[in-house]
Amino acid sequence: MRAWLLGILMLTSTTPVQAADRILALSPHACEMLYAIGAAAQIAGAVSYCDYPAAAKQLPRIGSYQGVNVEAALRLQPDAAVVLNRHVKGVEQLSNMGVTIIVSDPHNMEEVFRDIDRLGRLTGHAKQAQQLVAAQRKRLQQVRRQAAKQHVRVFYELWPDPLLTAGGLSFINALITEAGGNNVFAAIPMDTPHVNVESVIRAKPQVIIIPLEKRKMVERRRFWRRWLHKDSVTFAAINPDILHRPGPRLIDGVEQLQRIFTAAADRK
Repeated sequence: MRAWLLGILMLTSTTPVQAADRILALSPHACEMLYAIGAAAQIAGAVSYCDYPAAAKQLPRIGSYQGVNVEAALRLQPDAAVVLNRHVKGVEQLSNMGVTIIVSDPHNMEEVFRDIDRLGRLTGHAKQAQQLVAAQRKRLQQVRRQAAKQHVRVFYELWPDPLLTAGGLSFINALITEAGGNNVFAAIPMDTPHVNVESVIRAKPQVIIIPLEKRKMVERRRFWRRWLHKDSVTFAAINPDILHRPGPRLIDGVEQLQRIFTAAADRK
C-alpha cells in the first residue's frame, strides 16, 4: 500500500488500518501530543526543543526547525513523521522514501483537539486521545463561561528588540480572546507585527504579558513603567511553552491567562 494512501486511511478512519509503530516527532507540540495520548513508546526520534515531558529529552535527535537529517532519520526506520509543515528541509525526502507525513499546524483550540484525535487514530490510541480531548473541552468550556466577565486590555510582548507582538491573525490572539482579554493589537491583520513604544502607550494596556524567553521580568517591568507611568498596569510573566506550543498544555496556558486577567479586572 502506498504511503499516501496509508496516511489517508489512518487519518479518516476511526480505527487505523495499521497503527504506525515508529514515529518521528518533528515539532515540540507533536512530541507532547504523542506523550499525552500514551504513544511515547512509538516515538522513534525527535527534533530540538522536544523537551517535555522530561523523558522526551532522551529521544534520539534527528534535526531542528531548520531541517531534518534524512540519513539519521531513516536509520530509525520510521513509519510516519509528524511535521509542522512539509517545507522543512528533508521532509519531502522522507516522504519519497515511503514515510507517511502528517502535518500538524493548529491555529486554535479546536484544531488542537482535532490533531490530538488524528494522532490517536494514527498510533492506535484513539480512546486515550478522545478521553484527553473530552477533559480539555470541559476545561475550555469553564474558561469560556468565565471569559464573559473579563474585559481587560492586553499587550503581549512577543519579543522586546525588535518589539514584536501578537496580531489579529496569530494563535496567541485567539488564546487571549478565549481567556477573556482584549488584545490591543488585534486589529492588525498579521501574525507577529512590529510595533513601537508610542503605539503601546496609545493603546493603554491594563495587562502586559512577558513570556520568560531570554529576558528578565524585572528589566522589562522597569522598561515599561518608565514609559507608561502607571501603577495600574499588571505585569505578568508566563512560560512561553504553554502558549507558543499548540499542544496539550495549551489549556494550562489559557487558564493561567484567565487568572491574570481576572486579577487585573479586580484592580479596576
